[in-house]
Amino acid sequence: MIIATAIEVKSNNAPLSTCFGKAKYYVFFDGQRLIIEENPYRTGEKVYLWLLQNGMTHFLLKDQSKIPCILKNKNKITLLYSMKQENVRLDEMVKIYFKNV
Repeated sequence: MIIATAIEVKSNNAPLSTCFGKAKYYVFFDGQRLIIEENPYRTGEKVYLWLLQNGMTHFLLKDQSKIPCILKNKNKITLLYSMKQENVRLDEMVKIYFKNV
């Protein structure tokens, strides 16, 4: 399982981004390590395909967004949502989603 999510600053405790295609960075985590990559495209579908090429099986969203929901139907990925509404940080979400791994 590889979870991807969008962030705006290159940091392990960065807040999750509300943007999808225009986010500055994306994080990939597999339960053991985080890899932060700069977004090479800045458009929805190209970004989505790039995320799939990097092994994404799950996408973590800060809040519901139509683009990942639409693109999800084209591929077998799982959308995950944060449990909090404000100050959602990457390190907290990693602990929540990988606490049983």
